[in-house]
Amino acid sequence: MSILTMATSKGGAGKTTLAQLIVGAVHNFGYTVGVIDTDENATLHSWLTDNNNMAIESKLITDETKIVAEAKKMDRKYDMVVVDTAGMRSQATIFAMGCADLVLIPVQMSKADVVEAVKTYKLVRSAGAMAEKIIPARVVFTDYTPKTNVGKQVRKKVAKHELPTMKTRLHHLVAYKEQSFSGKVANKGTAGAQAQLLVQEMCEQNFLPFMREQPELLVAV
Repeated sequence: MSILTMATSKGGAGKTTLAQLIVGAVHNFGYTVGVIDTDENATLHSWLTDNNNMAIESKLITDETKIVAEAKKMDRKYDMVVVDTAGMRSQATIFAMGCADLVLIPVQMSKADVVEAVKTYKLVRSAGAMAEKIIPARVVFTDYTPKTNVGKQVRKKVAKHELPTMKTRLHHLVAYKEQSFSGKVANKGTAGAQAQLLVQEMCEQNFLPFMREQPELLVAV
């Protein structure tokens, strides 16, 4: 019902962390999730395979010709499908964008992240033109440090390029790093609250239509 693709042409921007948070939060709300990892490093796929806390189907697909078919197959089977991509512009990334209902573009606090976010946003628009549909894309600020000059500068540059953004920002928190080792998604404290707020914001923008049926699951945090 909803295919979400994590994408940016810059490595290390937080795609997999973002995917982990969304997968974990939606799963904890009681919905079904399918995951496709198109990155040869298989970071998200390995994390889910080793994670005994969530029964989530995850597939590693490095053959770009199979991405769209598998995403649509999972979309018929699960409430939400999350596709994680490699930190580069590739045919696989374009296919992952083309079948998405929403593309999330993580941006950390650097000029390079903004530059690559602009390129990625343009790539989403090109993928939409090829698929003959409008593919929404949103920037998500990751590893964010509030009330800092660098944070302000990055926000200004993103706004200058007219990139649409999510209001929820993922702060620079140890909990996000720890989940990569523990196999447990952050669901408490500030990290858990931000994950839930991000899911709630996507729901309010109608990117997760399956969650409208039970809005009481969206807790206030």
